[in-house]
Amino acid sequence: MHQPYYRSARTGVFSMPWARMHALKDYLDMVEILADYPELHQTFNLVPSLVEQLEDYASGHFTDIYWEHTLKPAGDLDPTERAFVVERMCEHPDHPRARLHDRYLELARKREAHASHSWEACAEAFTVDELRDLQIWFNLAWFDPLALAVEPLAELVKQGRGFSEDHKQVLAQVQTDMLVRTLPTYREAAARGQAELSTSPYFHPILPLLINSDCARISAPDTLLPSRRFAHRQDAAEQVSSALDKHESVFGKRPQGMWCSEQAVGEDVLPILINAGLQWTISDETVLARSLSGAAAPATAANGAYTPQRMEPNGLSPDSLYSSYRLERHEGELAIVFRDHTLSDLIGFAYQSWDSRHAAADLLQRLRDLRVTLASAPCPLVTIALDGENAWEYYPGDGRDFLRFLYEGLNEDPSLRCVTIEEHLRECPPVRSLGWLHTGSWIGGDLRTWSGDKAHNTAWDLLHDARDAAAASGSSAAWRHILIAEGSDWFWWFGDHRRSDLDHVWDLEFRVRLQEVYRLLQRPLPTALLIPILDQAPAALPSLPRGPVSPVIDGRVGEAAEWEAAGLLAADLPSTMQRSEQTQIDEVRFGWQAETLCVMIVPASPANLEGLEVELRVVRQGSDDDPVVRLALKEGGRVEVSRVRWACSSEKHAPETPLERTPGGIPAQERVRAAWADVLEVSVALEPSAATGRNLSLVVHVGRDGMIEHVFHSVGLTSIAGEAL
Repeated sequence: MHQPYYRSARTGVFSMPWARMHALKDYLDMVEILADYPELHQTFNLVPSLVEQLEDYASGHFTDIYWEHTLKPAGDLDPTERAFVVERMCEHPDHPRARLHDRYLELARKREAHASHSWEACAEAFTVDELRDLQIWFNLAWFDPLALAVEPLAELVKQGRGFSEDHKQVLAQVQTDMLVRTLPTYREAAARGQAELSTSPYFHPILPLLINSDCARISAPDTLLPSRRFAHRQDAAEQVSSALDKHESVFGKRPQGMWCSEQAVGEDVLPILINAGLQWTISDETVLARSLSGAAAPATAANGAYTPQRMEPNGLSPDSLYSSYRLERHEGELAIVFRDHTLSDLIGFAYQSWDSRHAAADLLQRLRDLRVTLASAPCPLVTIALDGENAWEYYPGDGRDFLRFLYEGLNEDPSLRCVTIEEHLRECPPVRSLGWLHTGSWIGGDLRTWSGDKAHNTAWDLLHDARDAAAASGSSAAWRHILIAEGSDWFWWFGDHRRSDLDHVWDLEFRVRLQEVYRLLQRPLPTALLIPILDQAPAALPSLPRGPVSPVIDGRVGEAAEWEAAGLLAADLPSTMQRSEQTQIDEVRFGWQAETLCVMIVPASPANLEGLEVELRVVRQGSDDDPVVRLALKEGGRVEVSRVRWACSSEKHAPETPLERTPGGIPAQERVRAAWADVLEVSVALEPSAATGRNLSLVVHVGRDGMIEHVFHSVGLTSIAGEAL
């Protein structure tokens, strides 16, 4: 059971709701179904960062952005909030949660029909009643089907549409009950001996990459490594030890086993696990095959009676795969089991499209066939291990029917026995030794998912720099941000082969978390943390905005959507100008909010901003009254703004006079707004005639003490006009 750590680095609110949502649908459900079959024992692995989030939700003292957008009366939503509800709180029409409920599907199709517009424009197509129904259905559809079949949720499902604001409190009541019961139900299952609870490194990092990022080349010699080797064994040890402490404090017993994140193991990991007192770990059969050099040795049982009957595609014989192993090292000893990749993936990815009864029957028959094959093998163990929450939403009935058919079949077959790993190792201690453990994960037996792509390595380098700063400072608050940023989930989305609708959110949240390290330490913020890691545009080439921008003019890059769609200006017309070290600018981005032109200037260091002089010039071919705005950046985030010319007859050739401003650098006159802190942000509200046209270009001069040291421009673009969007 695992979800990423979703708390915002800056505010502490839950920026994504998936730990809460899976608690409503999967976590409680999985262990409660098992309770009906007391003879079946199971191992549940709970990642500590998920446990921590479930505790926060159960306490009732939390702020979840999605829940806040649910509770706010639909009629009171402002345009940005309406857009959030439509963009983030609606499934695609082909998703099972939408297809199962007529009203939700109707709303999803309406969203799809208007999705080609901006999200605010899309939201305008929804009435207040439709928005309220969407608020409720987004949450309601996530509840476990059994909860939807009984009151009070059954009445909401039956009603389907036309919900009132009071119905949101019904959701809140059921949600609170389920969140409060989740972790205690696992404790109870462990106390009665039906479940073993294991753990993972606290924030779900890939341990081999924390210990030595070069180890990615063990399984993939062509891996492109970060510019600096990340090698911090102590971080990996802390992620393990803090996980054990957290698990014991919540569940009352120190775990014997650890599922290393993504089943990523290797020789470098073993001393940490052994020294932590762990008794067992787990990985994938591909890791076992590579540990045995891809060859299946002709092994026999201790009494010499067993000979392998068949060979697996990966070269493993059944007796090799369905055995536990001893890992005897200088530090001590650890047991390891390896999952059956095929059986695990059948449940995770294939059976969801089958009839549930037939799927369960197929798995049971495969297990019976293995029992025959392994008839003379001593203590054979078939290990099935997979994500505990992600598969079920694609199954009929959220997987409940499949699990019941499976559990009933297992319960009735005396040749099959369901045990925890602890039980198996106690009854059948491993007799085989594994002299070398391959470094890899359950995905392809390698670490490519979290290392090797350009964005991966950019992220590792940014993390490394922030880690060094935090470690040297001794700040516990800054160090916690580092431990969170070491989690695997950030790097999952930085891979070229992974895409989601929220990539930009993952990108921003990772960078904001590292930004907080520097803010806590009161150190200059590296400019690289202000620039998206994913899909960076080449700095030498200008580009048009991909859509509207929505910055808050405060000098900081905040919400993900603020500048993600911005265009880029090309740097420097040919010149011989000299630059001071204090005036280094990395890039200039621009975009539109209706007729308002927005510009962001990103310095090499925020310390470079104070004292800068900036001129924005909107150039229209054939016109001599181009809008021109000048800004002087003063201490304390203040900005003095003056206009040279304004493309409006009443203000043409207006004198260069400072405009009135308010604290924080935002002019009181709304036509020009500017502020600086980490970056300089400016918005200029142009007259409609000045914001349109086929030959509109932008030039930005940046200098100091009256000298122009940078020129950024849109040369090469046909027009930057707002109508181009």
